[in-house]
Amino acid sequence: MDNPSLTPQQLVSMQLEHISQVSDIHQQINPSPWNIDQWQSCCENRNYQNWVIQESEKVVAFASYLISGIEVELLNIGVAESSQGKGIGEGLLKSSLILLPETAEQCFLEVRRSNLPAINLYQKLGFEQLSVRKNYYRHRSGVIEDALIYCKELK
Repeated sequence: MDNPSLTPQQLVSMQLEHISQVSDIHQQINPSPWNIDQWQSCCENRNYQNWVIQESEKVVAFASYLISGIEVELLNIGVAESSQGKGIGEGLLKSSLILLPETAEQCFLEVRRSNLPAINLYQKLGFEQLSVRKNYYRHRSGVIEDALIYCKELK
């Protein structure tokens, strides 16, 4: 299944009970992951739109957006290691972009320069690179890495 189409039943709004699973996935896949408090703040703040994909009550993917008028920022998106390579991330991104407020005109994101699978996905879905933030990401290991800034026109 290369590019599954997600139905609304598969994509659900992130709730506080999902945070532990989301945090665990983020710890596995991200060299500078958010902590539980950061996820809780996202979940409780009405300026955020957060989604999870569940399979048999288990969270396998998540996406978190900050809504700011006509601009939206994709803050985090991730797929559990055991579910990667199945098109879940692409389906999640496509579906969650559709669910953004009608007032949203642009979606911005930052991505680690080394995250080639994510960069390829963003470019495939029409995001264009705008700039580079030098030495932006600081990994737990001590590595410092540039962030690439992308934007997609939604209207």
